[in-house]
Amino acid sequence: MQIIRGISQLSHNLPHPVVTIGNFDGVHIGHREIIELVKAKALARGGSSVVYTFRPHPQATLSTAGAVSLLTTYDEKLEILAELGVDLVVEEPFTREFSTIEPEQFFNDLILHRLSAEAIVVGYDFSFGKERKGHIPALQAFCNSAGVELTVVPPHRLEGEIVSSTHVRQHLLAAEVEMAEPLLSRPFFYRGVVVRGEGRGRQLGFPTANLKLENKLTLPLGVYASNAIFEGKAYPSVTNIGVRPTFYPDPEHQLPALVETHLLDVNLNLYGNTLEVRFKKYLRPEQRFASIDGLKKQIALDSEEARKLLT
Repeated sequence: MQIIRGISQLSHNLPHPVVTIGNFDGVHIGHREIIELVKAKALARGGSSVVYTFRPHPQATLSTAGAVSLLTTYDEKLEILAELGVDLVVEEPFTREFSTIEPEQFFNDLILHRLSAEAIVVGYDFSFGKERKGHIPALQAFCNSAGVELTVVPPHRLEGEIVSSTHVRQHLLAAEVEMAEPLLSRPFFYRGVVVRGEGRGRQLGFPTANLKLENKLTLPLGVYASNAIFEGKAYPSVTNIGVRPTFYPDPEHQLPALVETHLLDVNLNLYGNTLEVRFKKYLRPEQRFASIDGLKKQIALDSEEARKLLT
């Protein structure tokens, strides 16, 4: 898959481009339906499948809150799109200046002239241009005038629920990781380089691999049954996302949330290596224990519950 950072860097004409446009955060099963249709249409005309997406997420640029709780990091999104077999991703820098482009200019300058789209595939709720004023009827009118084929994909439903990034995010923020999994077609995961912690897990008899949370939705603090993926192999694990209140009881002096994963029945040296933690089920909230022995007993119970769920 070819990746171009900004449409202005596109220096060659694409063969019969079929284009879809959007954020594709999470690349959930609704997104995948759109992408599969783009690929099929491109194949039928001997053309290129093109995803036109944005970085950062528009809300990160336009919202006063700034950061967005992403379902996938930008690099993870590109990785998934490559796995799906997309020919070209154009990742557009989303600036405030870019956000002021009117819908008709967005279509004419970017989609029609820069990308030379012969066909466009979008979801039912697609909008574009300044203040998202461009909706499906306007896009259909622009396409009709330009002789571009437009396909609007209806909402993808799973067990009566419309699949969307918003709904996936709602499940995850409620710690319903097993509800989000079929919508994403994979478990929600964190991936990163294992960093050295304070060594408390090893002292307690439950060594952990620690990941820092960066640029992605933070699940509710608590303990989860999980699978840790290392060098292509899955290891049953129990994961705590939290601020370690047993050791840092004063809220004013608590450290940032950390992902601590204990691999069950195996002891690997993971420091400095990349680990992926896939969340399978929420077990309990994080809590403060009155004693270290109480904490150790609870970790043992958590480990046993995770083992039963995962093996």
